[in-house]
Amino acid sequence: MKTLVLYESKYGNTEMIAEAICAELGGTILNVSEFKLDHLTNVNLLVVGSPIHGWQPSAETVHFLSRLENKCLKGIYVAAFDTGYKTMMAGNAAPKILKMLEKAGGTQLAPTQKFIVTQSEGPLVSGELERAKTWGNYLKDVYDHKPQLAGAK
Repeated sequence: MKTLVLYESKYGNTEMIAEAICAELGGTILNVSEFKLDHLTNVNLLVVGSPIHGWQPSAETVHFLSRLENKCLKGIYVAAFDTGYKTMMAGNAAPKILKMLEKAGGTQLAPTQKFIVTQSEGPLVSGELERAKTWGNYLKDVYDHKPQLAGAK
């Protein structure tokens, strides 16, 4: 399995979560600002994460997702996560990320995840990096038991 983990992080919390996930999955990790379409060559799993900004993914993440070409993710499993406050009033970004990934042709691998920060600038709540590693392992296990997608890259 070739994995690409993309993230945007203003204060470093989302980056730490992305690094923990990628450490379990293996593969490549990039900031969304570094992404080019050729990074998708032979990718089987794309994981995208963003902090929650105003109940949405960050502007940088939305910009990246809006540039994805129609069906460029066909044959690629996708997963999404966000970082933010635990409260419902904080909103969420991961379901919106996932919807845009699916619009570009990706196939959802697993439910989205939210990782919790104590304040807008962090730090992460104790145990969140371990939970990110657990989610990375979960994604790996689910991927290993999924059928190969038609048109996989």
